[in-house]
Amino acid sequence: MKKLLILLLSLSFFSCLTFANTISGRVIERGTRIPLKEVTVFILPHRLKAETDEQGNFTFENVPEGEYEFVISLTGYLRYQAFDSTENKRTRLLFVEKEEYSGFETVIVGDREQRDRSVKTLSQEEFLSVPGAGGDPVKAVQNLPGVNRVAGFSSQVVIQGSAPEDTRYDIDGHEIPNAFHFGGLTSVVMPEAIRQVDYLSAGYGPENGRAMGGIVSLKSRDPQVEERSGKKFFFADNLKAGGLYEAKIDERSSYLVSGRYSYVGLFLKEALKDREDFNLTVVPEFADLTSVYQKQISETENLRVLGLASWDSLGFLFKEPIREDPAIRGSFRNTVNFYRLIPQYEKKIDEQRTARLSVGVGQNTFLVDIGENFFRNRGWQLTTRGEWEQKFSENYLTQTGFDNQYSRGKVEVRLPILQDDGGVNDPFSSSELREVSVNYRVANLGLYSRHQITQGAWEYVPSLRLERYREPNDLQVLPRVAVSYTEDQSLKYKSALGLYTQPPRPQEVDSVFGNPKVKSPQAIHAMIGFEKDWREGKSTGWNWGGAVFHREFSKLVINSSDFIERDGNIVPEVYNNNGRGRAYGIENLWKYQDDQWSAWLSYTLSRSVRWDPKNSEYPFEFDQTHNLNLVAAKELENKWKLSGRFRYVTGNPNTPVVGSSLDADNDVYVPERGPLYSERLSDFVQLDLRADRKWILDDSIISLYIDIQNVLNSKNAEGIQYSYDYSSRQKVMGLPILPSLGLKGEF
Repeated sequence: MKKLLILLLSLSFFSCLTFANTISGRVIERGTRIPLKEVTVFILPHRLKAETDEQGNFTFENVPEGEYEFVISLTGYLRYQAFDSTENKRTRLLFVEKEEYSGFETVIVGDREQRDRSVKTLSQEEFLSVPGAGGDPVKAVQNLPGVNRVAGFSSQVVIQGSAPEDTRYDIDGHEIPNAFHFGGLTSVVMPEAIRQVDYLSAGYGPENGRAMGGIVSLKSRDPQVEERSGKKFFFADNLKAGGLYEAKIDERSSYLVSGRYSYVGLFLKEALKDREDFNLTVVPEFADLTSVYQKQISETENLRVLGLASWDSLGFLFKEPIREDPAIRGSFRNTVNFYRLIPQYEKKIDEQRTARLSVGVGQNTFLVDIGENFFRNRGWQLTTRGEWEQKFSENYLTQTGFDNQYSRGKVEVRLPILQDDGGVNDPFSSSELREVSVNYRVANLGLYSRHQITQGAWEYVPSLRLERYREPNDLQVLPRVAVSYTEDQSLKYKSALGLYTQPPRPQEVDSVFGNPKVKSPQAIHAMIGFEKDWREGKSTGWNWGGAVFHREFSKLVINSSDFIERDGNIVPEVYNNNGRGRAYGIENLWKYQDDQWSAWLSYTLSRSVRWDPKNSEYPFEFDQTHNLNLVAAKELENKWKLSGRFRYVTGNPNTPVVGSSLDADNDVYVPERGPLYSERLSDFVQLDLRADRKWILDDSIISLYIDIQNVLNSKNAEGIQYSYDYSSRQKVMGLPILPSLGLKGEF
């Protein structure tokens, strides 16, 4: 009996030893190092399970001695299976791989529903993967319906038949002088620092103003460091290189900083080295820096501070005077620099009331030297925005606010007053030279009130904006209204009507180079459209958006060769407000998404015309009958992704030169223009392709990409170049095939 008792005690003791193992570990998303919380972890064949905590940690007690298998099945992730043994005494790190990694791995939290029904939004995931755009948010906008194509290397966005200067650019609601670096190859903000880009066209709301065409608005993102203390990103290709770092300061604050530098000029220098007209001795360069500081002051208060700086430089040295225009000789230099510091404060007072205030302060510097001629402008900028939002009931919401712009600086100009009717410039040598140096001040004030009223399926948004311009001295009252109807969750109708205006350009109201009597041009926008979604709440399927737009332009500023009396003297009028115009068209955007394919097709059928007292109706410079963009991407095995873009656009109108006359005093020929924009350049056709390959490592994601623009090396005409006496001409071709090979890494 005594021996039996000892045997039982021994078995019990060894049994306790066998089951006394404690296994702990951590579940981490592979590649991004984000800890995964509330994940169930199984140990087989013992049928044990545990759940991870907020930091992704788990613990198993009393695991039997020997080998076992970890198993994790989680929606959106590959099934995880790994063998282990109780002999392993270290803390286990289980790296679980996502089914799909898209773009720079940033989690954007927020509702995509927009306040303004006219807005089209591209998320970071969308613009980073669009072929032909090089991952750039603003270039991706050029694939949307209603965006007219501009010439290659242009840094402008032309919206629905308006002029390039009718488009305004901002970041977080504060205006910036330009959205692109020189050449239009990339925008002035690193894409990975942008949350989304909004494109506002016909019928946009009262929160924005001073743009008859539309607005391209960049939205910076907060640092994404909730699940980990820091994150690093870098990229490098044959055109540019840069990096981004974001980190947590404490539990309520964090920061982000990014920067880029381009060496694209090295490639352009090689491409242009055999040109006889000029020698590229100072290659184009650009750099930009973006930073974001975010602090959650309290549960109801948030502070953000955005910093943005952009620098561009471009220079040429002409070997000898240009044959067509002897006044152009010596050096050509162009620099554009600006910076902004934008603190933003938001306080949610209660469930019904929210206050927002932001300020933008910075400097713009423009310098253009063309031989002995120059344009130099340096000015300080101050912009302020404030808004009070109040929800009176479930059916009535209002926003009231202000949008101010103030700047002061000095401009120095020594340039001829050029005639450029029909887009054809007279030679510098034949134009009267003017020189001026003045201090200037700009003060524009905007006030708005927006009311959102919901009655069943109907939504009414009457609004009013007041604009006060210092130059010219006038007050603009701008009523606007939007109406939408939701038939069901898959079908919505929308419409908008409003009055829009913008101040004339500084040179147009200048007493030396322009006409101080020039007033602000105006436009009436009308839009009616719909959105149909066949996905029924799923992530796969089709959706379709379409709209008809119409714009009437009045008081357009145009060139004038007349003479007027000013201050008792007879002087050239230079500019007046006698121009008028019209633009109208139909837009369509089809999108498709499934597990492997994503695609969209945008198509715009439009017409844009202008007229004035001396010229009957003629096509506008950017009138494009057909504008089609087809973008498609397919996910392949082994983390490969192939994508492409096909683009077809009707050629831009062109004014022919039908003859010339000799200006003996200046030894140049002056062109004689035919009917304005009565010819067209050949249609634009281009195919772009892109391939991406990802490697998902335990603690990093490495991507290799090649983005090839104009794969077929299409010979697209961007303009016409004439001989010195305009007796012969030849087409100026756009970019040839342009490959970009690069590497990205996230750690």
